[in-house]
Amino acid sequence: MGIKNTFSAYFVKSIIKLGFAGLLVLMINIGFAIWGINQHLLLPANEPIKKAEKIQSEVVNADYIDSSIIPPELDYAIFNKKTSEMIKSNLSPRNKEKAKEAFQNYSKEKMSSFIRYDSKNETILIYYNLKVQFANVELRKVFPNPGVWLSIFSILIYCIYLVWSIRSFSQIIIQENQKLIKVARKIEEKDLNIEFPQVRFNEYKDVMGAMESLSEALVKSIQREIEVTNSKAEQISYLIHDIKIPLTVIKGNIELLEVMTTDDMKENFSDIMNSIQQVERYIQEVIDINLNNKQINTNKEEVAVNDFLCKLETEIRSLSNNLIVEDFTEKETSLFIDTSLFIRAINNIVLNGIERTPQDGKVQLIVKQDKDFIQFIIIDQGSGFSEEALKKGSELFYTENYGRTNNSHYGLGLTFTEKVIKQHNGKMKLSNNASHSGEVLVELPIINRDSEKGLIDCLD
Repeated sequence: MGIKNTFSAYFVKSIIKLGFAGLLVLMINIGFAIWGINQHLLLPANEPIKKAEKIQSEVVNADYIDSSIIPPELDYAIFNKKTSEMIKSNLSPRNKEKAKEAFQNYSKEKMSSFIRYDSKNETILIYYNLKVQFANVELRKVFPNPGVWLSIFSILIYCIYLVWSIRSFSQIIIQENQKLIKVARKIEEKDLNIEFPQVRFNEYKDVMGAMESLSEALVKSIQREIEVTNSKAEQISYLIHDIKIPLTVIKGNIELLEVMTTDDMKENFSDIMNSIQQVERYIQEVIDINLNNKQINTNKEEVAVNDFLCKLETEIRSLSNNLIVEDFTEKETSLFIDTSLFIRAINNIVLNGIERTPQDGKVQLIVKQDKDFIQFIIIDQGSGFSEEALKKGSELFYTENYGRTNNSHYGLGLTFTEKVIKQHNGKMKLSNNASHSGEVLVELPIINRDSEKGLIDCLD
């Protein structure tokens, strides 16, 4: 893969580019200064000293200093020796004060920026500074130090380039990170059709390779899970088939024996037949659920709520006499359901409530309606659902009857019920009411007749 595609190599390249950019800016500064000097736009740093040396002899040998001999590039101040008065100057106000102090206090510190020549009656102080200056006097007053301004401008340009380089580098990192994040989200969503994008740096290639390996492992894991699930479903189907054969034989022989028995033993045979029917119901529920792996086939049609409730009440009355049914629906309301399948789903909930309710207790089925939904509320008079049951009540094979010593269900009914309700675009919720009894709410959408399109959409 090489080292040239690593973060370190890219970082070193960036540092080298920044170094070359700084060197280029410095060379431009030097080039501009040389060009300005050659074009007489700027004065070299030692130019005032050279110009001053040329007029030294004329000043020293004269009685009075003739300002016409002073080159225009020089900044100066002329003083009268007797009166100490400044006669003439082209200095800036700030430098004039410096010149006065230097003339009155002749010391090395004060004279560090001045060259002094004395004529017989006058003294000239020539201001100098070892820096590049504008040749034009007016520009020199406004911009006494053009090198500083040029440096500031150069630094500003360099900072702009630096910010641009950092932003470009950050954009590259963000783009590479986004590629990793996109792949990670695909893996999290278990999307098996992942396209792994090309990345720029070796470090990202290593991470992308690890993600690709993880994706392959995920595909294999899902395939194994599907195979195991299908194998379990097949084994359950074989087991159910093997159970139904001897159960049919037992049931036929019991029916035959029941005809031949006395009246005193008929009650015992009746109990045996009820138990056989219960086993058959459990077997049917397992077939319906098929390990919760397949959709249940439905045959939906538009059904009036009143007709459905009549059939439902007939069915649940056969389960127990301790039932209270309350109907608060409107006559014109209709549902789009598989009637027999949905009746079985409600039956499972009612049966669950009957098994949880004491023999002298009642189970309520309350049917209410609002604008968009029908609500089936089943309330038992048992001890209520445990916290675990509220969380896992609809899971396959979950039951609060850990010992399985009574006739309660085997964790199949509510799983089947929830599956049917979801296929009817409804929802089921387990809870405990104010009396601490178990309560199951089933909510089912009704056919909306506000518009013809709404009805067609529902039927579709």
